[in-house]
Order: sequence, then C-alpha cells, then structure tokens
Amino acid sequence: MLITSNVNVENLGNGFKALLLRWGFGDSVARHIVDFSSLFVVFLISIIVYQVVKFLINRVLKRMVERSENKWDDHLYDQKVFTRLALMLPLMILQVSLAPTISDYPHAVNILGVILKLCEVGVFLLVGISFLNAVYKIYGDYELAYAKPIKGYVQIGKIILYIIVGIVAISVLIGQSPLSLLAGLGAMSAVLMLIFKDSLLGFVAGVQLSNNKMLHIGDWITMPKYNTDGTVLDISLVTVKVRNFDNSVSCVPTYILITDSFQNWRSMGDAGGRRLKRQVNIDIFTIRFAGEELISGLKAKGLYREVTMAETGAMTNLGLFRRYLYDFLKSQPLVNNESTLMVRHLPAGDTGLPIEIYAFYSPPDWANAENTTAAIFEHIYAVLPEFGLAAYQRASGVPAKA
Repeated sequence: MLITSNVNVENLGNGFKALLLRWGFGDSVARHIVDFSSLFVVFLISIIVYQVVKFLINRVLKRMVERSENKWDDHLYDQKVFTRLALMLPLMILQVSLAPTISDYPHAVNILGVILKLCEVGVFLLVGISFLNAVYKIYGDYELAYAKPIKGYVQIGKIILYIIVGIVAISVLIGQSPLSLLAGLGAMSAVLMLIFKDSLLGFVAGVQLSNNKMLHIGDWITMPKYNTDGTVLDISLVTVKVRNFDNSVSCVPTYILITDSFQNWRSMGDAGGRRLKRQVNIDIFTIRFAGEELISGLKAKGLYREVTMAETGAMTNLGLFRRYLYDFLKSQPLVNNESTLMVRHLPAGDTGLPIEIYAFYSPPDWANAENTTAAIFEHIYAVLPEFGLAAYQRASGVPAKA
C-alpha cells in the first residue's frame, strides 16, 4: 500500500513537472517547484487546521465560557489566550513536515527551520503577554486589587518575558545554547541596570508602597512640589497617574513617592470623614448675660436648648448660642456624630472672639461637604442676631447702606 502511494505521488510529481516544462519553465526551475509544492500543500493544510480550530474557539469554546459561572475563563478568552495559543498548531505541523518534504535541500531546511522557530518564539511571547493581561484582569475582580495593585508586578513579568524571548531568539539565530548567552549577560549587568533603572526603582517602590499600604487606587494624594492634588487613577511600574481636581492628569514617577514626601488623605475617610474646622468671629461687645426676655424669645422661636448652668448660675447669650449650634450640627445628616464634634472658644484677638466648629462629614465627599459647610455658616450668620450676637467685621470706611 505504501509503495502504491509513493508511486502515485511520484507520478503526480512527474506529471506536474511535465506541465511546467510545457509552460516554458526550465528543467531546474520546474524540479525545484515540484519539490517545494509538497511543502506548499502542507502549508495550506496547516492554515486550514488553524482556521478550523479558530472557528471552534470562537463558537464552541465561547459558548462554554459564557455559560460558565467562573470569571477567570472569560478574561482568558477576552485576552485571546486560546486564539493565540492555536497559532502553535500550524507551526508544529510545518516543523514536523519540513524535513521529510524537502529533504534534498538541507540549506533550505535549515533556513526555514530557523524562521519557524522564531515564529514559535513570537507566538510564545504573544501567549505569555495575553496570559499576564488575563491574570491582571482576574486579580482586578477582587477587592484586594484596590489595596494591593499588581500592575507593577505584571509589567515586571512582561519585561522578564521579553528578555527571555530575546535571548532565545538570538540563540536560534546564532545557533548557540541560551545558557551561553546568559553567561555573557553577567558582563552586561551594569548596562542593563542603567537601561532598566527607572523600572527597577519603580518595582522596589511599588513593593514598598504595597507592603506598607501607603498608596491605593482611588486615594486622594497631594504633592505640592509636583503640582499634584487629586485622585490616584493607576499605579504602574514606572509612573503613578493622578487625576487632579481641575481634571488634568499628572504622571509622577513611582520611586518619587518613596524618595519624596506626599500627603495621603485616605485616613481622613477611615477616621470618620472629611474634617470641618472653621471659625466665626464674634464681636465681643455683643456678649452679655442672658435675661428672661432673651430666653423667652428663643423658646418662642424654637432656638432655646437646655444648658447646664455655671456655678455662678449665670448664663450668657454666647453660651446659649454654642449649645444651640452643637445640637444643630448633630442634626445635620452628613455630620458624623460618632466622630469628634466640638463648638469651642479660641483665644480672643483684635478680630473678636473666634468660635470654632470641629466636626467630620461622612461620607467624605468633597462637593457635598463644601455645600453643607456653606449652608451651616449661612445659618450661623443668619441666626446670630436672634441670640443678640453679631459677627465681627472690620470697618472698611465705607458707610453702610440703609
């Protein structure tokens, strides 16, 4: 049976050669074309095999992935790990069929063998990059990804992958073992350190930032030296991307966050919310003892709050106002009553007696906090006259309008 098959192939080759001769090809050229035509057929078969496998991946495997409850296989499919891995099939078919089909041309076998090996190395690189991207996406589905991002580690993995692929590719071209090239890299370590200086510094910085929990994605950081004040968008191997509050984006080198100082406002939210620490200056000359008329007026307007009297038994209008303001702050929905809440005096000066509000907002949203702060102080200035108090305002020399 094998003999019959060989005879048929030989008859096909002779017939094809005769056809080429009739078309005007020379004997040598016709013989080369006939010899390489079998390799061309193998090449077509490998393409067909790849298209069939790709069809199965895009149709059958895709449906299996969509029906699966796991998310990791979705990321592997989306990052084209399976599609790129299928590229190995035609390369393996060509690699196995190369020597038997053109055994009479050892030089061509060597050249095409090198090309196929380089293609396999390239496919390995593509599959490796896709797999690392999938790992990054899979890790991003966990809440831990915000506290400990691994983008820097993934980028280090890609750099190592590029180095390995580069060494293997060079060893294939020069026909030497990759181990011999690795031995020669020791002498180039200083050059490599210089080339990858920022990457190495960024990697070390990323490890320290992650282990010490110094920086997370979503943190609000401030670095006045670099005009950076905003939310961390991305932490990579080389740079940290920050969206400033004016919607501009700053890219700060990762190692700068270790070698230089920065302010992280994350603990503000962990401690109970955004802090409110502002003061209103009271005109000292409007402070007086609270009489029955004032107390009755406050009770009628619902502004009076029971106050523990001092040892002297006397109460001032400012004391009544402080007690009212304390209860008013506790009634605000955004003020965190579980955190520190104070209405206190500061030392009096030439601008009157400062009454400071010290409280925290929860949640610490900037826009809501500013709007609530404005509403609180608008209310304070509006209610001061009800207690017989007045805010201090330095005379401007311009007569007041009636």
